[in-house]
Amino acid sequence: MKVIITGAAGFLGRETVFSALRRGFDVTAIFHEKEVFLPSTVRRIKMDLTDNASVQSFILQEFPDAIINCSGVTSIAEAEANHDRAEKLNAALPRTLAMLANHISGRFIHVSTDMVFDGDKGNYEHTDMPLPRNLYAQTKLLGERDVLKFGKENAVVVRTTLLSGNSVGGNKSLHERLFSDWAKGKKTPLFEEEIRQPVSVSNLADALVELCERPNLSGVYHWSGSEKLSRYEIGVRIAEHFGLSAEKCIEKTNYEKLGDAAKSRPRDLSFILHPLAGKLKTRVQSFDEILSEMSVPAGCEAWYEAETGRKVVRKLIKGVDF
Repeated sequence: MKVIITGAAGFLGRETVFSALRRGFDVTAIFHEKEVFLPSTVRRIKMDLTDNASVQSFILQEFPDAIINCSGVTSIAEAEANHDRAEKLNAALPRTLAMLANHISGRFIHVSTDMVFDGDKGNYEHTDMPLPRNLYAQTKLLGERDVLKFGKENAVVVRTTLLSGNSVGGNKSLHERLFSDWAKGKKTPLFEEEIRQPVSVSNLADALVELCERPNLSGVYHWSGSEKLSRYEIGVRIAEHFGLSAEKCIEKTNYEKLGDAAKSRPRDLSFILHPLAGKLKTRVQSFDEILSEMSVPAGCEAWYEAETGRKVVRKLIKGVDF
């Protein structure tokens, strides 16, 4: 299968490239500015994905069997800082890719977010009505709707949540951001009210790639890990997994300290994973399984060894020393 993966320099995009390679796909990886290490078997294309004409010309020339869109503005702060870019990458780009994929009868897999929900009830099903609280989520929801409208039966929207794993730079996933604070001697405040359902980036990538081969599946689905945890519980389990003192590293906090600012924060963004979890061969992971994949982030080794007495042993994974 010939597949194009956008956002290949990103945390999820890069992992999706490797997942597609494991499945024997012919992979073309599109990135914007940041170069990324990938095996020589991967064709790498530098492209401005906000340039609609270039995107259209390239897709029609390549005629892929599938497109996996991992590109986009990925944070509330980034979207607020650049509204125009957020609209182009989170709404306009997926609309264009969906139209093109449908035109060439190719599969289109688009990644969205749990943030399209307001977080008031939790246990969201894929059929629940979205209600975004911020500009980032609004642009992602616009992208979802146009993907389904223009991609028709060829398109899948996969909503997901907090990504876990080991990034090249050691600063992308949830445990890496925590380690960054801890290594600087900072105690991280984590909310006990906010419920999330973390997912391994490699597990999510496997699900996205498998969907390319499942033309019987279309529409909106949810994918995450199996456990619903508060941000505080997540932090505690990560600290304990690495042999660190949760009491020393984490400060339990709550919404009372935020006052009115708490109104803009989604509380419970947990998912019901049916029906997708029962249709894929890729298995939903427990949080213990997700923890087992985590490594001490690059740059934190000396602090970690001094703190725990444990020696950090690096393994060469996929050509990169994590």
